[in-house]
Amino acid sequence: MELMNWIIKPFDKFMIWLGSTVFNTTVFGIKLGYIVIYVGTIYMVFTLVDAVYDKGFDAGVESITK
Repeated sequence: MELMNWIIKPFDKFMIWLGSTVFNTTVFGIKLGYIVIYVGTIYMVFTLVDAVYDKGFDAGVESITK
């Protein structure tokens, strides 16, 4: 257990530093963390919408061609 703590602790400290740095850095007055969250959310939504659309389109094509 001590070995795992020895491996994980620097990673935890790095993640805390990275998070505080990202959320304290601004680009044109907008915090970089919020930009990352916004872009990630938009990418995820568009990916899911595209997958649902493709599935529905394929089902529609299959129902017409049968």
